[in-house]
Amino acid sequence: MRPKLLAVLTAAPLLLTAAPAHAAEPARYAALGDSFAAGTGAGQYEAAGGSCHRSARSYPELWRAANGPADFLFAACSGALTADVQRDQVPRVPADATLVTLTAGGNDLAFTDAAVACLQPLTTDARCDSALDESERRLREELPGRLAALYRALDAQAPAARVVVTGYPHLLGDDASCPVAPAHRRARFNALTDGLDELIGTQAAKQGFRYAEVREAFAGHGACRGAANEWIHPITLPLWESYHPTADGQARGYLPSVSGAALG
Repeated sequence: MRPKLLAVLTAAPLLLTAAPAHAAEPARYAALGDSFAAGTGAGQYEAAGGSCHRSARSYPELWRAANGPADFLFAACSGALTADVQRDQVPRVPADATLVTLTAGGNDLAFTDAAVACLQPLTTDARCDSALDESERRLREELPGRLAALYRALDAQAPAARVVVTGYPHLLGDDASCPVAPAHRRARFNALTDGLDELIGTQAAKQGFRYAEVREAFAGHGACRGAANEWIHPITLPLWESYHPTADGQARGYLPSVSGAALG
């Protein structure tokens, strides 16, 4: 578990009180996860990132620009499952990292398939219900173990780091006139997000990680409210940006929540 230093700190109070005060050193920061961490949908993608679609407007890049970490690893990649993060990203985290942020889990529930089944024009309730039934099954039966394995691996890789795990926003607005999909589909899709976020928060707490809640920050800014208020893209081009946070969603939705957990 994460509070590994507690016994050392309580065993040596005289050393602590005698030590001179020092300014906090710049963080050694690693940003992991899927497209929501990569900033897919926010534009200004780094050429070297290829299909990972890492954006200069993502919350990790915005945090780096605001806080000047001593080191910065941006490993998040669009499409990453929890197993991909564990296999491909976690081993790249330096053992002396002091801050790690992570957004992962949505792809394990086949969020993209559910969005296509529920939100594209001409789809049906039966198709949407079938997709969401499968996502809910994965949430109950598969994702708890996958998140636990990922969090344990990250804890072992960077034992001294403060780890901030984020949730996901409601992707869809709840206005009665929202043209994206019928109200009952939007309500069930957003309920899936609630279940995912609750699981992420619970598993993060078990590992001793910090949880950054983003649903409140995004409230009122889901897809369908109009360009001035949307922080989530509706169906758009390129299609891989659809139902991802805009630059405003990264800067005004994710960044404040992550910063509060990282620095608080």
